[in-house]
Amino acid sequence: MLTALATPGTSFSEASALSIGTSPVVIGLPISPTTFVYIKNTHITQTLSVTWTPNGGASNPAITLQPGSWIGFGEVVQALGGITALTLTGSGAATTCEYIIAG
Repeated sequence: MLTALATPGTSFSEASALSIGTSPVVIGLPISPTTFVYIKNTHITQTLSVTWTPNGGASNPAITLQPGSWIGFGEVVQALGGITALTLTGSGAATTCEYIIAG
């Protein structure tokens, strides 16, 4: 339950079978800043690189997800926290993933 995570939760987007290539793919945020992010690499052999921009900061690599791995991120103060941009890059063609983004 997202409300239990203390996110404002007024806008959501999700994908359950997104295919990402080797060029960076910008993921549109439902609201900026976004205060809740869940991303899972669902590919069985390829990695998925996650890059985001923290609110008021510069873009930087957050993590490279190994096959089957996931990352969760949550902030409780939207005005001071969250992320304002998100990019995913696969290590090979058709790297699959799923995500939930809220804010």
